[in-house]
Amino acid sequence: MDWHQVRRLVHLTAPLFCVYYLLPDQVLPEVSKVEGLLFVMLFVLGFEALRLIFRIKVPGMRYYEFDRPSAAAYTAVGLTFALLYFPIELTLPVLMGMGWVDPLVGELRRNGSKMNPTLPIVVYFIIMLLGLGYFYGLTFPVLLSATLITPIAVFLEARRFRYLDDDIVLILVPLLLLGLMFGQLPF
Repeated sequence: MDWHQVRRLVHLTAPLFCVYYLLPDQVLPEVSKVEGLLFVMLFVLGFEALRLIFRIKVPGMRYYEFDRPSAAAYTAVGLTFALLYFPIELTLPVLMGMGWVDPLVGELRRNGSKMNPTLPIVVYFIIMLLGLGYFYGLTFPVLLSATLITPIAVFLEARRFRYLDDDIVLILVPLLLLGLMFGQLPF
């Protein structure tokens, strides 16, 4: 099995996590959707703790994730924070940007393409403009937000963080900036 392609496919499906917003408040008789989301995150983090303690190599894991929390663990935390504290109007475009542009950059980098970073900047900008525009209309604040968030997100994707995965950064930083711009910060 080509684990590289599996990782790319998982990235591409990231926006599907927004189905959370469509769930009823009670997903099971005694379990709210918030409790269910927290359970899933804690399950992923529990597995991650066991993986790190027992030094288990998981198929598809990058070599640098062996001695630190994996991209999946970081993404679980970022997704939980996003889904609990931000509206779908901000979360969906951000997850589309992270889920689609991150693998695009990876493939361009892997193939030594000269279209990096131009193509990712264009794609991220279009995602933000159309995603935010769908919810808020194609207004000046939407255009300004897409214009300001895009270079920041693409810049952060290109950075290597020693103890953080870029997936959590590409979720939380754009969300916090959009929350600030649209007056929808959770605190």
